[in-house]
Amino acid sequence: QIAIGALRYFMLKFTRNSVIAFDFKDALSFEGETGPYIQYAVVRAKNIFRKAGTTPEAELEEFAKLAELDDYLHGEDAEDIWALWLRAARRTLVLEQCIATSEPAHLAKHAFQLAQEFNNFYHKHHILTEEDPARKTFLLATAAVALRELVLALSWLGIESPEAM
Repeated sequence: QIAIGALRYFMLKFTRNSVIAFDFKDALSFEGETGPYIQYAVVRAKNIFRKAGTTPEAELEEFAKLAELDDYLHGEDAEDIWALWLRAARRTLVLEQCIATSEPAHLAKHAFQLAQEFNNFYHKHHILTEEDPARKTFLLATAAVALRELVLALSWLGIESPEAM
């Protein structure tokens, strides 16, 4: 799964007119713009839900019941959350761009940038140890949206989302 994902991502991240010098070591790296980097972000998100004993769907349902989000969307702590939600919301625009230009590289770049945004969010916020239940639901919902969009983007690229790495 990982090797195939690495190869597919490596080939899809370049535009049609690019000259490609394939390096399998670079393609398999867990750092930088690679398929395994994105797959690892998916595994990391899945692990959050496994450790929390819940599912992304359940957390999104709980999130829909939250009355007041204002406290979580202001200040410096909210910048990476905004960035993640905004990046996830770009799916339709990116897909339309791919179709209009016949360039899957736009989707590959979007998936990588979404994985980066998720990893920034993950490192900044301690989701599983959050003491405020409403904030924890908000953070889990944010992770759920990122997970959903990453899995979808990878599937459109023909790359599987592993359960573990």
